[in-house]
Amino acid sequence: MKSNISLSILGLSLLFFSCQKESKHIGYVDKNEALVETLTKIKGDSRTYNYDFKILENPRSEGVSYYKPTSIDKALACIPSEMGKAIHIPKISILPFVPGTEKANIVTFWSKHNKLVFQIQASYFENTTDYKANNQDFLIISATQLADNPFIDNLNSDKDPIDLWIEEFNMNGESEPKDVRIYQKLDLTPELPLFFKGKFRNWSTMYPYYAFFDNKIEHTSTGSKMYYAWHDGLLFQIGYKLSDESFKMESIVREIILGS
Repeated sequence: MKSNISLSILGLSLLFFSCQKESKHIGYVDKNEALVETLTKIKGDSRTYNYDFKILENPRSEGVSYYKPTSIDKALACIPSEMGKAIHIPKISILPFVPGTEKANIVTFWSKHNKLVFQIQASYFENTTDYKANNQDFLIISATQLADNPFIDNLNSDKDPIDLWIEEFNMNGESEPKDVRIYQKLDLTPELPLFFKGKFRNWSTMYPYYAFFDNKIEHTSTGSKMYYAWHDGLLFQIGYKLSDESFKMESIVREIILGS
């Protein structure tokens, strides 16, 4: 009889601890909410996206959560595994500047299908004082989950999206001497495009990114060159500013996206 009581108590104890463990996840709409439990949630003003293509323009602020910048390794451990595998962080030694700040921040928001969408920004700032470009050299890698390739033919339209963008951004135009071309269309793979935006009419491209100030994530922008592409379920927006303008960034961008 005693042994039966002991076994019952043991069973109840195990059940209690099991339920206590599971209670951390009760109320989650998406299991991936658990990934950001160890991060510090803070205020933010709005999400970043490419103003030209506007693919991730909505939602603008509904259901958006901002997390305090942390180490790049920790941030990569707090995103879905398939997302982490699709981002290939470059070696610092290949950059033409010495980063004074190497951090990443995560932003999440909800899709119309109640799926939690992750956006990560990994930032390498020459600036040593805070999480901001401050008009110094930088490399910013922004990647956002997007399951469907937005750069495919629209069979219900006379023109696919890329045709429309080629026309709107004059991608086939001359870059010299009048700087009439806004974007240059390159091939990321034989099937997928890689868009590049440099200076336009001697004006720097304004690259949107997350800065961190007064314990708040701020959506800001700075002069930058930029690459934009979709690959393996992620939409990449990679911006950089280098004092050494002869440095070839395209090979590093391809490594970040493709892994080689």
